[in-house]
Amino acid sequence: MSGIAGMGNDIASDIAIGGDPRIAVIAVGGAGCRIASALYERACRADIIAINTDREALQQTSADRRIYICKAVTQGLGTRGDAALGKKCAQIHEDEIMAAVRGYDYALIVAGMGGGTGTGAAPVIAELCDRVGVDASAMAIMPFSFESDRAFKAAEGYRRLHSICKTVIKVNNENALSMGYRTMDEALRAVDAAVVNLIFGFIEDAPIISSEHLARKAAAGSSSAKRSGDSVPETVGSLSGKTLS
Repeated sequence: MSGIAGMGNDIASDIAIGGDPRIAVIAVGGAGCRIASALYERACRADIIAINTDREALQQTSADRRIYICKAVTQGLGTRGDAALGKKCAQIHEDEIMAAVRGYDYALIVAGMGGGTGTGAAPVIAELCDRVGVDASAMAIMPFSFESDRAFKAAEGYRRLHSICKTVIKVNNENALSMGYRTMDEALRAVDAAVVNLIFGFIEDAPIISSEHLARKAAAGSSSAKRSGDSVPETVGSLSGKTLS
């Protein structure tokens, strides 16, 4: 596990057009960083980049690269649910984030919606990926229905991701409650496990997803033109045979 960035060189290495794509999973905020550790422990073939405003939580995250945003604003204590602050933190560190993702062909951004860091920073990170020519999709983990104070923020964060990313996978925590788990912790662990399995499957499809991007780079150099006219499908996964939608 690496130290907290910016130490060391970019993870991504050069690759010939037509070879295996360089893939990064960018885990943002508390929920994203839980997923990052699980992926790292299972030796995911993508590079794991963890980004958080909570320094202690980030230090406990297993990842290939960890990026701490933004001590000057949060004093290492996170955003305390303030999505506008999460957005500001990502914007302040945009050069560092772009340096971390530049050189990848494909990125999957994983974040919980409804809090501060994931909701506010993930859409900014998606925009930064687009700026450096990285095809980015997102996985948005939505809050439980009883978390009414988080619902509006979650919907807005999802809307912003949906407007930027080519594909958004929406995972609802709520579905786990109908499956007989006795405690909230059990339900969250089940959702995390399902998300990890979805990501492994998604990464296996990445060579197909990225082939269009590789061809475009070969034909047009390093152009990173906005895909504003592309359709944005919503992909739905499953948890023990149940739909996560």
